[in-house]
Amino acid sequence: MNHNPNFSEDELEYLEPENLDTQRQFRQPTKASYRDADPDRDRDRDAADSPNTASTADDADTNAANAANAAAGSDTAAANAGADSPTASTNAANRRPANRDVGADTAATTHNADASDNGTSEADVDTAAAQVPGTAPAAAFPDTEATSRQTTDGSTTGPSTAAQGTAGQSTASQSAAGQSTAGQDTAAQGARNGNTADESGNAGDTGGVGTAAVAYDPFASEPIEHRGDPGTSAVAFDPFADDDEDDDGSIDPDHLSSLLADLENIRAQRESERDEKTAQEKSSERSRRQAIDTFRERRGTQRTERPVADGMVRLPFITPADPTAALIDPKEKIKGKKVPPPQLEPGDMVAEQYEILGVIAHGGMGWIYLANDHYVSGRVVVLKGMQAQKSADETAAAEAEREFLADITHPGIVKIFNFIDDDRVPGGFIVMEYVGGPSLRSRRNKQPNELLPVDIAIGYILEILPALEYLHSRGVVYNDLKPDNIIVTEDQVKLIDLGAVSGIGAFGFIYGTQGFQAPEVASKGPSIASDIYTIGRTLAALCLKLPSEDGVFLPGIPNPSKEPELRRFLSLYRLLLRATHRDPQRRFSSIKELRTQLYGVLREVLAIRDGRQYPSQHSLFSPQRTTFGTKHLVFRTDQLIDGIDRTIQITAPEVVSALPTPLVDRDDVGASLLQGTSYAEPQEALETLRQAMRTPEYEHSAEIPLGVVRSMIDLGYTDEARQWLGSIEDRLGQDWRYQWYAGITELLHDDYIDAQEYFATVLDLLPGEAAPKLAIAAINELILQQIDYSETSLIDATVARACSNLHTTLADLPSSAFEGQPEIWSHVTQDPSALRFNSMRLYGIVWATNPTTVSSAFGLARQLRAEGQVELSVATLDKVPNASRHFRMALLTTVLQLIVHDLSESRIRRAARRLEEVPTNEPRFLQIKIAVISAGLNFLRNADLARASSPNDLFEYAFTQRGLRTGLAETLRALARQAPFSRHRYALVDLANQVRPITTF
Repeated sequence: MNHNPNFSEDELEYLEPENLDTQRQFRQPTKASYRDADPDRDRDRDAADSPNTASTADDADTNAANAANAAAGSDTAAANAGADSPTASTNAANRRPANRDVGADTAATTHNADASDNGTSEADVDTAAAQVPGTAPAAAFPDTEATSRQTTDGSTTGPSTAAQGTAGQSTASQSAAGQSTAGQDTAAQGARNGNTADESGNAGDTGGVGTAAVAYDPFASEPIEHRGDPGTSAVAFDPFADDDEDDDGSIDPDHLSSLLADLENIRAQRESERDEKTAQEKSSERSRRQAIDTFRERRGTQRTERPVADGMVRLPFITPADPTAALIDPKEKIKGKKVPPPQLEPGDMVAEQYEILGVIAHGGMGWIYLANDHYVSGRVVVLKGMQAQKSADETAAAEAEREFLADITHPGIVKIFNFIDDDRVPGGFIVMEYVGGPSLRSRRNKQPNELLPVDIAIGYILEILPALEYLHSRGVVYNDLKPDNIIVTEDQVKLIDLGAVSGIGAFGFIYGTQGFQAPEVASKGPSIASDIYTIGRTLAALCLKLPSEDGVFLPGIPNPSKEPELRRFLSLYRLLLRATHRDPQRRFSSIKELRTQLYGVLREVLAIRDGRQYPSQHSLFSPQRTTFGTKHLVFRTDQLIDGIDRTIQITAPEVVSALPTPLVDRDDVGASLLQGTSYAEPQEALETLRQAMRTPEYEHSAEIPLGVVRSMIDLGYTDEARQWLGSIEDRLGQDWRYQWYAGITELLHDDYIDAQEYFATVLDLLPGEAAPKLAIAAINELILQQIDYSETSLIDATVARACSNLHTTLADLPSSAFEGQPEIWSHVTQDPSALRFNSMRLYGIVWATNPTTVSSAFGLARQLRAEGQVELSVATLDKVPNASRHFRMALLTTVLQLIVHDLSESRIRRAARRLEEVPTNEPRFLQIKIAVISAGLNFLRNADLARASSPNDLFEYAFTQRGLRTGLAETLRALARQAPFSRHRYALVDLANQVRPITTF
């Protein structure tokens, strides 16, 4: 049997069914097609026209007969060879001038099947050719030039030429029948020395398919009669053709005048064609120029904002600017930073191609120049100096760097066009694309407070992450991410300045910027973790006031006690803490992991600041499976109907059953197996996983061992689950899933302190997730119940109101309110005030972000009620949507909350009005009505009042002591009829008799 080397035999035996206590009680929670081009089309013309028939002077008659016979299968010309023959072939091409209106030339070759008989003589061929109207012997047109033909259906034919003695040219042949065959030419060669050769070629082989221009005629769709007269066709003219028939030498004047008229018509036709072609060219040029002008005009037009981050953020439109506006005066840099002057001046040429326009910045490797590319009209480029090499190793490393820089192609990264060596600048230049637009630093500095809004800053970072992820996938890191190197254009965000890019783990000179570069680069080299560090620092620099010294940002993230923005968005604070952790192993492991948490933080920012909720599309957890703490206060009134006392405190099992569960990592080798066990019974799933762990195929799976824990928890084997987690801690202890299931296990063992620590670790790793926040809030509430502080006010009323995020936030409070309380921002604490503060804050964040997590709304309401903030507690539950199945329970809970603390006539009447909105078929209507009437009666008694200040009734009874006593007695009697036990029924009747007023008969 194959055993998994990651687990011992004892551990696997531990999972045997007989070793698990299956008799113990346990709880199970709810649960268009294209045709490829012919590769042979690009054949060599000479190979296609290779001789296929040869003859000598002795076999001239035989060759003539074979040539005539070949014309039966293809359009061929009979090559008639003889030692004394002045004409070797007859050109039967029917020449007709092309009609330029349709934009194509038309040629047709005819084929006479009757002429293919072997007995046909060359005299017959000549006679047949002479009988075809518009044809003439080839000798009459010895200099006819090959032209490209196009058939009437638009298909192109091969070049057709007249037969020319020994020239060996391919000749278009036409037989006496006048039938047209497009796409074939027949070559006939005659030799005056008696050698004759027949060649035939396929005119359809015009080479490979390539990009070609198509003629656009805006008048092509007009009817023929509106497009000019029919084109004039040419007729063959031979002044000596009738010499044998007419020897008197006379000239017919009518015939001569008709010939002259034909010549005039030909001349007029050619002039008309030339004029039309010129007009088309002018119209086409005008159209192109108009399109270019329109494009340039609209480029600077203000357009709408661009949505990013799944539509959650709309980045402002950036108007394109003139590239020369980016030029700066180098004197200020020279004087301020004491840097050497630029080596190049405006007007200098580099590599006889790039004309320097000026400088735009000074970076770590020297001046950055703006230049005009003379080889590409109108293109402006950037020339950035590269590091000079002094040794052979450094030179080789620079050459390798050039190779992978040239291979970088991504729409979010500036393009590299060239590498230039120049004696004036050691190391040469990188020639890069000029990206017109401001940098993020410029965008930040133009804000009123010199900070970008948090959502806009996160939107920009999310836009640049794909480019960094692309670099990491290619084995390189960017090294120098900062707001200066991120350029915002009208429609995208781009990385510039690739001079600091290096391989992962590279050595030598690693460029970066102080205040942004990771501290371990100098000792451990660049890595993905070091790039993650620069991302965190860049985000912090865009939206926070970071402390600085001599213009360099100091390390670390400000404490929320001093930074209001971080008090308001505490998840952003935790994300920045992890991204910029000094230990590279504690940072996000990849761009993908960071991006997922950025989306979660962004959802929280928009929900808290703007009240906008967005679906959680990138969460690593399932939705909340059920609810907890939603019915306790209302259920306590059930004591009136059955006499059984009930608690209003939440319990650990109900919290565990309601918490979301981690989603299966689809990249894990065991993901498919776990998906198959999702709907199986826990016992069956456990057996399947136990067998899978014995298979070498799944030895590297992390999901399968954790799936075992989940199955044990579902079966109620909490002790066994704790032991199993201990056995896999060395291998999976750093995985957030391990920390989650360890917290669940400790929670079920009522070990709230350890559970709090595990869930706090999960929150540190996943600051954008709602699940660990909900878990920590519930655990803090359980700890307060355990130490009997659940109904005690523990924090300042102002802070309590700010924690709800309803009307004020923690950012609205002065920093002095949090001085001397560093533990208040830690989730690992046993201080009662910190427990209440964090519980309220986390419940509030989850509820504000996701209105479907009703448990968080009821949890926040309980904490606010404990702090005496009854109105805020009611307002929290009022936000439960009407469509929610918990809406009526929330309404009933608000009725009870209004009559618990600080009774007043106003609150009692509001509670009664709310109850009247509930349908009378509500099972708990009478018992809650009794609670409202009792509160009204107690209010009058405590205030020693006979009646309320308002004469309006409470329900259907007068708001007086006598009226409310009457109403209370009647309602108790009505409730007694519904009591399930007779003994309790009698008790309710006795109670009604005690409270009813004295009456006389």
